[in-house]
Amino acid sequence: MTEMILKTQEFIKEKYQIGIGEDKFQYRYEHTMRVAAIGQMIARGEKMDEEALLLGCLLHDIGYVECITHEDYDTHGRISAKMAREYLESIDYDSVLTDTIVFGIYAHTEEQPERKPTSFELSIADADNIDRFDAYRLYEFLKFSDLEKKSAEEMLEIATKRHQRLTELRDYPNGSGTADLLWKQKIDFQLEYYHHLKEQMSLEIQ
Repeated sequence: MTEMILKTQEFIKEKYQIGIGEDKFQYRYEHTMRVAAIGQMIARGEKMDEEALLLGCLLHDIGYVECITHEDYDTHGRISAKMAREYLESIDYDSVLTDTIVFGIYAHTEEQPERKPTSFELSIADADNIDRFDAYRLYEFLKFSDLEKKSAEEMLEIATKRHQRLTELRDYPNGSGTADLLWKQKIDFQLEYYHHLKEQMSLEIQ
């Protein structure tokens, strides 16, 4: 791990602690670290600039510390991009890499960015999305659904709808082959769970 990465980890840790409070710090910081770890796997698999992609992943949500309105949260990539540029320029990071990192951060919340992102720039959003469909998010969805309070029929309905939605998402286009592989691994993990849940909630005495 480079000195630049360590310095940036400390930067976002301090920003999160001050800007979003202790109650939300752990989730936001740990999500960011997981996204960075996924970004590292993508960078290594695709022979991308590893340090630059890690920086982009580490800084991708920094704008949350300045979000106030619902619109801010929905487009936090814009705020994150502005803050990331200020930070990267303050440490005299390479100007060309700064531009592509900043655009990747900006694009990760924009449905129609000004231009088509490069594979590198898309990798920031890819790493973020991949983390959103891993084991913790499965737990989070089930907790939000109050599954333990549902009848077998209601659980079957939830599992069926979720399985259908995940099937639709499985072929979502990522920015690289490595991201595609990681994405499908996470989606398949959840598909298998909901497949088993559907089977279990359908059991009847014969």
